[in-house]
Amino acid sequence: MTIKLLDPITLPITGQCLIEASAGTGKTYTLAALYLRLLLGLSSGSGSGADSDKEALQQSQTPLGVEQILVVTFTEAATQELRDRIRQRIREARKAFIAGESKDPLLARLLDHTTDHQDKARLLELAAAEMDQAAIFTIHGFCQRMLKRHAFESGALFNQELTTDDAPLIRQALLDYWRDAFYQASDELAGEMLQQFKTPDNLLPAIRSFLGIPDLVQEPDYSQFDLKAGWQAQKQALLLFKQSWLAAVADLAPLIDASGINKRRYSKRNLPGWLEVVSAYAQGDEPHAPWDKLNYFRASIIEDDCPKGSPPQHPVFVQIDQLFDLRVPVEAVIISQSLGEVKKRLQAEKARHQLLAFDDLLTQLASALRRDGGERLAEAIRKQYPIAMIDEFQDTDPLQYAIFNQIYPAAPSALLMIGDPKQSIYAFRGADIFTYMQARKQVTAHYTLDTNWRSSTAMVTAANALFGYVDSPFIYDQDIPFYAAKASAQADKTPFSSNGQVQPALNFWLADESLSAGDYLKRYSAACAQHIESVLNSGQYHIGERRALPADIAVLVRDRKEAKEIQQALRGRGIASVFLSSRESVFSTVEARELFYILQAIAEPTDERTLRTALATGLFHLNMSELDHLCQSELEWEALVAEFQQYREHWQRLGVLPMLHNLLATRRLSNRILANEEGERRLTDLLHLGELLQQASQDVEGMMGTLRWLAEHLASPNQNSDEQQLHLESDRSRVTIITIHKSKGLEYELVYLPFICRYRDSSSSLYHDDDGRSVLSLEPDEEIKARVEKERLAEDLRLLYVAITRAVHACYLGVCDIRYRNSKKGKTVNSALGYLLMGAEPDLAEAVNRFAAAFPALHVEPLPESIPAHSMGTLDMFASPEEVPAAPVTRTFTGMIQRDWRVTSYSALSRFHTREPVTEINIDLEVLEEQDITEDDRAGVFNIFTFHRGAAAGTFLHTLFEEIDFATVTPEQLNEVLEKHLLLSGFESEWQPVLADFIQQVLQVPLMQADCRLMDIAHQDRLVEMEFVLPFASMNAPQLNQLLRQHDPLAMRAGTLQFDQIQGMLKGYIDLTLRYDGRYYVVDYKSNHLGYTAEDYSQEAMAGAMIEHRYDLQYVLYTLALHRLLKIRLPDYDYEIHIGGVYYLFLRGMHPDNPEQGVFYTKPDFALIDALDHMFMGVSV
Repeated sequence: MTIKLLDPITLPITGQCLIEASAGTGKTYTLAALYLRLLLGLSSGSGSGADSDKEALQQSQTPLGVEQILVVTFTEAATQELRDRIRQRIREARKAFIAGESKDPLLARLLDHTTDHQDKARLLELAAAEMDQAAIFTIHGFCQRMLKRHAFESGALFNQELTTDDAPLIRQALLDYWRDAFYQASDELAGEMLQQFKTPDNLLPAIRSFLGIPDLVQEPDYSQFDLKAGWQAQKQALLLFKQSWLAAVADLAPLIDASGINKRRYSKRNLPGWLEVVSAYAQGDEPHAPWDKLNYFRASIIEDDCPKGSPPQHPVFVQIDQLFDLRVPVEAVIISQSLGEVKKRLQAEKARHQLLAFDDLLTQLASALRRDGGERLAEAIRKQYPIAMIDEFQDTDPLQYAIFNQIYPAAPSALLMIGDPKQSIYAFRGADIFTYMQARKQVTAHYTLDTNWRSSTAMVTAANALFGYVDSPFIYDQDIPFYAAKASAQADKTPFSSNGQVQPALNFWLADESLSAGDYLKRYSAACAQHIESVLNSGQYHIGERRALPADIAVLVRDRKEAKEIQQALRGRGIASVFLSSRESVFSTVEARELFYILQAIAEPTDERTLRTALATGLFHLNMSELDHLCQSELEWEALVAEFQQYREHWQRLGVLPMLHNLLATRRLSNRILANEEGERRLTDLLHLGELLQQASQDVEGMMGTLRWLAEHLASPNQNSDEQQLHLESDRSRVTIITIHKSKGLEYELVYLPFICRYRDSSSSLYHDDDGRSVLSLEPDEEIKARVEKERLAEDLRLLYVAITRAVHACYLGVCDIRYRNSKKGKTVNSALGYLLMGAEPDLAEAVNRFAAAFPALHVEPLPESIPAHSMGTLDMFASPEEVPAAPVTRTFTGMIQRDWRVTSYSALSRFHTREPVTEINIDLEVLEEQDITEDDRAGVFNIFTFHRGAAAGTFLHTLFEEIDFATVTPEQLNEVLEKHLLLSGFESEWQPVLADFIQQVLQVPLMQADCRLMDIAHQDRLVEMEFVLPFASMNAPQLNQLLRQHDPLAMRAGTLQFDQIQGMLKGYIDLTLRYDGRYYVVDYKSNHLGYTAEDYSQEAMAGAMIEHRYDLQYVLYTLALHRLLKIRLPDYDYEIHIGGVYYLFLRGMHPDNPEQGVFYTKPDFALIDALDHMFMGVSV
């Protein structure tokens, strides 16, 4: 294959042409030059000589307008950059044609090859004015325009809407498949399916990246496999096998011992254990077969493990082989079938909503071009755009190439494909290097650019040496050849020097021993930071005549883990840096999760659990002592609740983003966040999230809708959504930390690759076959795994090429033999750099020495020992001297403290305390003293009487009844709630069926005085955890004791309350306030353990518990709170008519068959409530 050197002035712009532009060789410059030629009507060229070139260019041709020249690239940012660069080039050319001369070599040649310069200047002036209408699009933008403009030819619908995020639709399609496939399976099959994928969220990552691959081949293809029938056949075969095994197992060990089998594997240590495991399975009811152990007893495996012959033979061994033939690959079947089903359902969902995703634009246009009449559509597009130039063509995929190949098959139209296969690094977002390789074979006109205009001569030479060191530096050498680049004549005008000495271009920091992956990150990040500090602060390093600046330096990494290591090391040396992530969603950050907790607390400020969770987030910057103080101080807690209520009102009135700004300002959080590590990054992410939430709030309903939207995006962040990409936190001069993927197309004076030897084995089973098709292997063997690894290594080599060619002057590499996990041997040989250097040489140091011998300009030095931070720098003589703080002076308090005013509660009044005890978050105080123990004779007994006791169990039971809807809860919903809260509370899953039956029974217990059951109460007729705060005037314990004993029979039997003279506010929460038939009831759940039988929860037993805990005071206070509320809310309020009474539900004793047990009912006399009301108001009773 002949590859010609491209001359932008003489290249014939006709037919299909492939231009390979290595890094730094002026791809955009060349594209702009070709664009100029088309604007000037100079598309012809011959390349046969100077005179013939000039004659060809001077032939009269029709100039094209900017709207006729199609330029396609792959990102919006790239289209804008191309538009700006072309516009600038047109302006420069216009000035040259007006002047008739130019110092620019390319423009000078254009002037020399053309006549009528003033006419050409007018053409260029018109083109510059119309550049906003130029046909410079992303691939998706082009397809969208073609479908709309040629709707009749393409068959596209007019009213379809483009969505930038189809993740919710994909999730919905997956959930539909999940319900159909998993819910309809038998119990055993469903259990096995759930062993593979516990939730839809576990399945989604297994198929997500494959959904957008057109014409994906599956091997083997299980899309039509009958899973139910296959499972039934396997089940029957296993049943027969169990019988055969139990009958034969006694003979197997002697038979194997007497055979010629490999005794090292089938040893006396291994064989008995395998036999025992299989026998236990054959004797029991375990649904999951021990396939790993059964494998040792397959006839085929046994025969292969007898190198000297004489394998043991037994019918059961043959039966196990047949068993493996019938084994259902459940995981592979689910992946295969879910791929097809989700694709089909996704398309149906899009059609239903009249939506198109980006991939659909390509699919529809490609489909339209393949259909009958597709040539008419192609002709219409060619007429609109006679010339097409595809930038970054190495990032194409089969569908994109098929579209342009069909539109521009040959002359007189032109398709210029410009790219560099050595820089194809975006496979994770659909780029397919094999498509480029296919195009390269089909296209006959090949051109290349050979001069690197970016890097110094030494840097160009170093890159040539490294990638020219092996015969196939990019593995697929027939399709991705490496040609050495040349440096430009201007390459060394501003050399990188230290103390006047030009520095080496390629630098290896070589460790003298292998390191674990963790040590590699730590030691090389420290060494890298130390070197950067020296470059910036020592005053010795210059680029040309100026000192090296932070903006000159880039540290290239693969992922956030590496970025975090180097950023911390730089921060430790006082060097500011900024991390530019490749594709990371802001919803993946810690700030997103913490903001969710804060918004939950603002939406429900009276919920102590959510409020305490919000306060514990890093955004509030409260330490443990501050949190503890807040939780113990009732006054400060009440003030905090009031503050969050104000945030809630602000949110409702102005929106979530203004509220967030208010929160940051009120609590001065911005300064506190900025003062911490990565403060700018965290604050930027927080404000970014606020903007997204404000935008989303326009499309959802209320605060709960906004919270649901945020929760969904936290569960499934979309890394491909531009809106969700992390924003740059600062544009100040800083050291840049950037992923290699994001660095493509950029250049930096100095590049550091401290972690370049780190690599990851491929976890995918996607590869390309000999025909270039994408193949998903569902049962990969060693050969397939080797092909997958080969493709992984090839892409890592392209990443290494991109990384090194970002450098203008120098590149520093961290070279070390890295050990992974528990390996004692380094595996750098499997990395890209290891492939280039080591080959068959197992010793990395020796391999580096050999390369140094072949390339003497290589600078190798040992890994620098870390020097303490700042020891290399000098003190700033202009810095302000440290101030000695003045001795603090205490102020004298002269006010009066009203010591008998406080916020109190029923607990404080009834427990002989003047204040509430400090307790764990959200626990049931009333059963705090119950011990969670079970008598020995009841161990293993699962019923509600043996269920856990104590505060945690009480809170757990309360939560269950708070979350379910009494009237509509289904068994499935109840089990979902139970599963979640059993896990959160740390209780055993064995309690789930017991508790499910128990709750259903409680809901059916008749509440005889109200003539209803809990299940009769509609959701709108119940109020959960109603908070009340009642002001009360000065009172003392004797007054309250006298009043209670005068009116309440339980109080007459109870002891006396003891507390000091107090006044203030009484705060409390009523478990449940319900309304039925026009009457209102107070309901309190009690988890108290009174015994192990229903008879232990008789009326007398419950009365005893009520007296012991002084619940009589509690229900009187709750009734007073309800009385005051209804007196305000109901215009015709009457205590006797509207107050139904109080129910204390001792949950463990409740059963529909005996409504008297477990249900304690009373209704305080109105005289008591009225007298207590007057007492609280300070009116004498």
